[in-house]
This record gives sequence, structure tokens and C-alpha cells, in this order.
Amino acid sequence: MAKEKTTLPPTGAGLMRFFDEDTKAIKIGPKGVIALTLILIAAEALLFAFGPQLFGT
Repeated sequence: MAKEKTTLPPTGAGLMRFFDEDTKAIKIGPKGVIALTLILIAAEALLFAFGPQLFGT
């Protein structure tokens, strides 16, 4: 039995799909994003609580 070769249908006018292009950007996983968010929230809470004492405002 011969196997049928499956091909993808042609995409619109040679446009690249979003996963075809590999950019040289910093890649952060979901856990990293959550960790950075929690760190920023904690830093803001600390500045709100102790900022006037530290910066004299």
C-alpha cells in the first residue's frame, strides 16, 4: 500500500505565519512572568509602606 502524502493548503500570498519567524528576543515562560509580577507587587507595597520614611516626603 502506498502512503498518501499530505500537504498543507497554500497560505495567503506567501505571508509568514506567526510561528515561522524566530526573533532574537528574551523569552520568559509563564512561571517567570508570574514571579516577576509578584516581585513588582511586593516592591510597590514596600515602597508604599516605607517610602515616605526613606525619601522624606
